[in-house]
Amino acid sequence: MAALDFTEIAPAQGGPNRDSFELFARELLLAEGFRIVEHPDRGADGGRDLIVEEERLGPGGANVVRWLVSCKHKAHSGASVTPGDEQNVRDRLGTHRCQGFVAFYSTLPSSGLGQTLSALRPTFEYLQFDADVIERKLLENPRGRVLAARYMPRSFNRWMQASQAAALSSRPTPDPHHSANRFFLRPPHDDLDVARAEAAERGLPVFAVVYDADHPTLSKLDFSLGHFMEYQTTKRIVDQHFVAAVGPSSDPAFGALVPSDDPLELARLVAFKPDGVIIRSEGVYANPDEGMKRVRAMVEATDAA
Repeated sequence: MAALDFTEIAPAQGGPNRDSFELFARELLLAEGFRIVEHPDRGADGGRDLIVEEERLGPGGANVVRWLVSCKHKAHSGASVTPGDEQNVRDRLGTHRCQGFVAFYSTLPSSGLGQTLSALRPTFEYLQFDADVIERKLLENPRGRVLAARYMPRSFNRWMQASQAAALSSRPTPDPHHSANRFFLRPPHDDLDVARAEAAERGLPVFAVVYDADHPTLSKLDFSLGHFMEYQTTKRIVDQHFVAAVGPSSDPAFGALVPSDDPLELARLVAFKPDGVIIRSEGVYANPDEGMKRVRAMVEATDAA
């Protein structure tokens, strides 16, 4: 069963927010690493909603692939996208000088259209962003969760609550901080600006942990954060009431949170509101009882403000 409800995005047929799905597509493609060449607009678009470029690097140098993006938002009816909705695809690709076609759909292509689009290969490249693919990309990483919180807040919050009892996946995940993923219910952000953006969308404070990447033990990150976050209750409270981020002091955004007189012998915890107001700033206390107590105190301070 789908976790996200695409009907939270306004239908494309009319109304002041009729461009929302195309804007959502633009933001997700940006997050995926594409460069926007032509943005969504109103009026005759020549059979394209966006034009994006992808740079591929290899032994022979850089290769740029130009993609035509077609957005079809049929989640409100539940209907598939048919050949009648997607006509003259090859001609449109030629008109816009594109080497690939991106089908960005909130449902699925019909079997007939699926065959037509698959037949673009090998002359053209083809990518399908259907509802399942989009949902997976939104929920599998922190940057995608920002967009889910912005465009589908109700179903995203339901998913957050339902997934608090377990990690997102049992598969090993990249862990640049060596211990970060072990002590949170889901991977924390490693980009503080993105964490702040998610926090603003969800109306929550940021739970940031800063360490010295040049310290032999990374500011005792494993020891201090491990004990602080040891209790499952503490993990649930942080997951429910904060947006977590972990990063090195060498990152200017994280480094700005560290007082000049703190040598970071211990990792530093800074809880703050999206507008920058500090709720608590201190070394990470390596004690599970104190960890739970201090996290609860931060929640109470936030609720009282």
